[in-house]
Amino acid sequence: MTPDVALAAPLRKLPVRRLRTPRPLPTASLAAARLPQPTPPTPERDAPATLTTNVTTVTARVPATCANLGPGFDCLGLALDLANEFAITAYPDGVAPTGKLIEAVGAPADVAQLALDDSNLLLCAFRAVYARLGLRAPTVTARITVRLPPGRGLGSSATAVVGGVLIANTLLGQPLSPAELLEVAIGCEPGGHADNVASALLGGLVVTGARALSGGIQSRALPVPPELRAVLFIPDQPMSTTHGRSLLPAQYDRSDVTFNLSRVALLLAALQSGRFDLLNVAMDDRVHQPYRERLFPALGALIAAGRSAGAHGVCLSGGGSSVLALTTSHAEEVRDALAATARALGVAGYSVIAQISRQGAQAQVTSPDALAPVVHEFQEVSE
Repeated sequence: MTPDVALAAPLRKLPVRRLRTPRPLPTASLAAARLPQPTPPTPERDAPATLTTNVTTVTARVPATCANLGPGFDCLGLALDLANEFAITAYPDGVAPTGKLIEAVGAPADVAQLALDDSNLLLCAFRAVYARLGLRAPTVTARITVRLPPGRGLGSSATAVVGGVLIANTLLGQPLSPAELLEVAIGCEPGGHADNVASALLGGLVVTGARALSGGIQSRALPVPPELRAVLFIPDQPMSTTHGRSLLPAQYDRSDVTFNLSRVALLLAALQSGRFDLLNVAMDDRVHQPYRERLFPALGALIAAGRSAGAHGVCLSGGGSSVLALTTSHAEEVRDALAATARALGVAGYSVIAQISRQGAQAQVTSPDALAPVVHEFQEVSE
């Protein structure tokens, strides 16, 4: 869908199973499946990959994410219907690729922030799946369609990582389970942030971060009320996640910990019961927002403006600099209020209305290879 946009200032130009020969695959639906623990590697995994005799292209669409949702620092994330798109073309041995290694399409300022060589996160994540299986990755070329500006707290890096692992797993015929795929993705994501990666992979509202006794990450996608909508203010000014985290204290007062724990519980209860009137309190935070506000002084005023315009709750999206408001009505008023407040403060950017993405990342083969489209719709990743 085409989001509604309002400008605040001139807008930028916008197990583990035995490896097998890929065969036609049904649409994958692993909703709420409790997954078995992986089995030890087998010799077959060290054999060269049998991909295809054809040049094969796999595409992926990966949603934006708002991690650190409200008080849920490093454990709660929300997927939105804004997305980056990726395509990787794999070439059989003896077939030379044509064109650039990576073609990136998007606003020049956004494309300029991407590595267009082998160090690109998309390709690193793609190769990580093959490395996990003890296989040699094929020669590839890639195309990236950038719709999420990097450094704005919308999970741009996570989309590249999830896109890479999902495309590789699809190309190989899905040898990795969802739990294993998530582990590989977390290992590739800068900083290893599970909330961003899990939200992009699963879609919806995702609780993650806890590890089982086996060591595997536990991630669960929760239902989101259908009437809930997101309004974002996306500044032109990026924020460094690394710099923002460096401002966080090594230790917290007990009162601040209790403050956040109580609001995480209240936030989940409010969303699952439809008590949107509780979100104003439930989305408060003392763990990271007050410290990151030093990098983005307009944050407090934008949060207040969103609430005054009718948003149920407002918070920093991810590590910033975007601001997220949740609403069931008055979305246009909230969008305009965020843009007007930013304009008054001299903060360039734009505001946009978006739907919650109930569906996670999807990948499918788009070239004439035998593989069928694969849609990942699982809601739980656990071991």
